[in-house]
Amino acid sequence: MYKKIKIVFVFLMLCMLHNASIHAQDKKLEKANEVYKKYAFVEAAKLYTKLVDKGNNSVEVYTKLGDCYYYNGNYSEASAWYSKIIDNGSNVDPEYYFRYAQALNSSQNYDEAAKVMKMYYAKTGKKDLSENWKESKLLSDIQKQSGRYEFKPVELNTTSSDFGSSFLGKDKVIYASAKDTGVVIKRKHSWNNKSFLKLYTADITADGGLQNPMLIKGEVNTKYHQSSPAITKDGSLMYFTRSNFIGGKLGSDKEGISTLKIYVAQNVKGEWKNIKELAYPVNADGFSSAHPALSADESELYFVSDRNNKFGNTDIYVVSLKKGGFVGNDVRKLGDEINTLGKETYPFVDSTGILYFSSDGHPGLGGLDVFAAIKDENGIYHVVNAGDGVNTNADDFAYGIQSDSKKGYFSSNRSGNDDIYGFTETRPVSFNLDIRPIVYGILKDSDGKPIEGVAVEAYNPAGEKTGTYLSDKEGKYVAYIEPFQEYKLVYKKPGLIEKSEEIKPMKPLEKRELSPDLINERQIVIDGETKTIEGDLTKLLKLQPIYFDYGGYNIRESSKVELNKVVELMKVRPNLLIKVNSHTDSRGKDDYNMKLSQNRAKATVAYIVKAGIPADRLSGEGFGETQLINHCSNGVKCTEKEHELNRRSEFIVSWKE
Repeated sequence: MYKKIKIVFVFLMLCMLHNASIHAQDKKLEKANEVYKKYAFVEAAKLYTKLVDKGNNSVEVYTKLGDCYYYNGNYSEASAWYSKIIDNGSNVDPEYYFRYAQALNSSQNYDEAAKVMKMYYAKTGKKDLSENWKESKLLSDIQKQSGRYEFKPVELNTTSSDFGSSFLGKDKVIYASAKDTGVVIKRKHSWNNKSFLKLYTADITADGGLQNPMLIKGEVNTKYHQSSPAITKDGSLMYFTRSNFIGGKLGSDKEGISTLKIYVAQNVKGEWKNIKELAYPVNADGFSSAHPALSADESELYFVSDRNNKFGNTDIYVVSLKKGGFVGNDVRKLGDEINTLGKETYPFVDSTGILYFSSDGHPGLGGLDVFAAIKDENGIYHVVNAGDGVNTNADDFAYGIQSDSKKGYFSSNRSGNDDIYGFTETRPVSFNLDIRPIVYGILKDSDGKPIEGVAVEAYNPAGEKTGTYLSDKEGKYVAYIEPFQEYKLVYKKPGLIEKSEEIKPMKPLEKRELSPDLINERQIVIDGETKTIEGDLTKLLKLQPIYFDYGGYNIRESSKVELNKVVELMKVRPNLLIKVNSHTDSRGKDDYNMKLSQNRAKATVAYIVKAGIPADRLSGEGFGETQLINHCSNGVKCTEKEHELNRRSEFIVSWKE
């Protein structure tokens, strides 16, 4: 009996010790989870590792450990922990297959990543796209976009994080940096144990470098995070990311977690002031919104948010913009062709409407890669990798480019630290579709007949001709222009009046019909009636008499209005020739009148030539009083009105052969 009691006692003691151990383990797991929920991933990883060392081999601990490293971009460690739950067939959320594949991809185990992606698609029932993750296909697709850049070191990088530049006009950028700003206490964020960020300006050098970094002026920078600005073209407004800093203190939700929010600041004489938090549904407690970007026409704001998502995973959203930096209530998430189970972040829209963004959820070289996307006619985005050079197996992000200079900047941690890199684009990104807007129409003459062979020339805002397009037998033409730019189309064909049309900015793939009527240069429409240009323009255009100072040949101001009508007619009819005939009345000596009329003819021709008409298209002759059109010859008494009929100018039409 004694022995039995002793055995039972020992068994009970072991049970109590085991239960105590389990209770202690539970407490440690609970503590680790609390730290994890507060995004303190560096500290949480240490606590979970201690639990593993104590024998806790649960799926929960393995997944949380993998996540701690995954969210901080340590993909080799993340894949090691994810493999423990995937390889042993543990029943886990299919999303972890996706993350495991991402981690393998970022470790350059591309074919292994493709195998795991195939398992993910099988478990979710989604369309199997695992072939895109295989090394041969992946590198082939990336190679198509590679070799498009020349790179330049940027002088302002420090040993701290420097990233996310945004253009402030043509000669400055604003960027984020965690470098020492003179604060005695260096605050660090628990997510990655790195210093908080502030916004700086820098000057763009002639060759695309960055120098002279200075803290931006105004009220934007606080003692917590500020980053990723987006600035309007006129420099009046800046949207930016900041920690939820309200009334001088850090705001938090009911669980004590502080999120990121998007704010807007006004440029007041070079200082950023009047800061406002963007309204719901862009910002709200309980989720983060960050990394704003403006659409090419500044009518929309793109941004990143982790709403309806697990922390660490973010998607790209877009919302309409109103005047003064206010947002609409039409926030919408971009489609599945953009957003994945991974991180989509740092959007940027160039002047042609191409959306650049970074992602670790699309097939890439590893970590965050930069991707380019454009919508087709159905509103579906086509996505391509931006290519080698910009992208590596590290995190590459925050891409931006100036369309006129083709110079830009992106950020990367390829050197072990977030740095800014400069580049010049030597060849544009290529898609499997032409994104240029189209102007089309049917060209007809004044009789309604189609005109073949009209040259339609397209000119960009700099006045450079970007293309010439011909109309076909049916008079149809199609002209391509660049998105979001004011263009001019010029319609030309020998024998027709040249016509210009201003084209207001168009969106990518937009189509606009334009069918101007073209007129034969030998015809003119007067009071709705088409007339042939022949004989004397004075009668055809109903010109008022061309008056000169009495006894002189200086053209009066009132007559310049009439002569300008002749000038405008000749400008659009390059084959029109004019002979100016000048006549006087019979009063005065005959030789004096002859010389006076010749000088007046010369003065009239000189005026038209000075207005821009080539001299070889004009001639002039004075006839004095030799061609009177009434009876008022020498010695005949006539009224002033009768004499005036003889003091006339004629503009006699002829045409180049």
